[in-house]
Amino acid sequence: MQRLLWTLLFALVVLAGRLAQQKPISQVHLSWSEDPQTTMSITWQSAQPLAQPVVQYGEGNSLSQTAVARRIRYEQETGPLYQVTLHNLKPGTTYSYRVGDTTKGWSEVHTFRTAPASPPARFTFTAFADHGVTEAAEQNVRRVLAGEKPAFHIIMGDLSYANGNQPIWDRWFELIEPMTSQIPFMAVPGNHEDERGIRFATYLARFALPGKELYYRFDYGGTRFILFNSQDLRDAEQLRWFENELSQARHDPTVRWVIVCMHHPLYSSTVRRLNDTARIEVLQPLFDRYRPDLVLLGHHHNYERTYPLIGMKPVSQHPSRYRKGQGVIYVTSGGGGKSLYDQTPEQPAFTAKREKCYQYLRVTVSERSLLVECHRTQDDSLLDRFEIVR
Repeated sequence: MQRLLWTLLFALVVLAGRLAQQKPISQVHLSWSEDPQTTMSITWQSAQPLAQPVVQYGEGNSLSQTAVARRIRYEQETGPLYQVTLHNLKPGTTYSYRVGDTTKGWSEVHTFRTAPASPPARFTFTAFADHGVTEAAEQNVRRVLAGEKPAFHIIMGDLSYANGNQPIWDRWFELIEPMTSQIPFMAVPGNHEDERGIRFATYLARFALPGKELYYRFDYGGTRFILFNSQDLRDAEQLRWFENELSQARHDPTVRWVIVCMHHPLYSSTVRRLNDTARIEVLQPLFDRYRPDLVLLGHHHNYERTYPLIGMKPVSQHPSRYRKGQGVIYVTSGGGGKSLYDQTPEQPAFTAKREKCYQYLRVTVSERSLLVECHRTQDDSLLDRFEIVR
């Protein structure tokens, strides 16, 4: 009996230590669910339920305003989730904020910046896919934050690799918090967000995104971003929406650039995967007809960038400079942090550049050009650089 009591006492001490180490507020992340110029959505998790969950925020260094958050619930949750969308913000303005409540504690004070009211001379965003909870994944977060801070980040699917194990989602959101607490983080689902038995329930609960959330669009700096859920490839409603969005973007004089983001590549030289005939059949006619300027992808854990293509045929084989509307350039950046995939010995004719390595993208957008740079995660060296010009 005495031994059992000592065992229970030891377990209570360990539990108390873990609770003491647990941050009262964690997993803070920004996103846009409405107009990037005048709103910002903030999501976080707390160690204990909050009686009065709020965001304190204000221009510059001020925390003079308060917004009440709502509790987000889903059956598999690991802790209380809260979410709020701040409205009536000023475009192109830096705000400070913190989340929590007066009794259970606060997060650190962070900052964010709203989108400008009119297209800026230039802006930069970053992107990668297939992230996970690894040393390389953490290093990629540091690389994104180093140097020039991007306006926002896009992840093209396969985020945490929780696969139904919900605490892994917690670890992943903690890993990316240094980035997502100050840079809006826009996601699109991959196959690993389609969790067995619950499908996209976790993804939908833990993110605040526009429209249907599984697929949506947003505008920033005269650029239309269209995010497509390639896991549900043959969803008729989504396909109608996707074609309508591509068509509208091409006929809207205020849209200077059109960038599509989704998880699965159409064309690839990854061993045992190669070209995706199902997605080529469904999506290639739409891409060829409407010719988005750039298609960003993941799923294959390496880097592969095509020439401008119509069908599978390159319309230019210049190594790094292309004219807008020539064809569609597909960029797979699946080296976010998970184990890497081999590529075929021979490089296909449609491929301009490829490499098996961890990497991330930095895209600089201006009125006259899209400059895409791929950096190796290990040493931040430049792997690829190309430009699309008007």
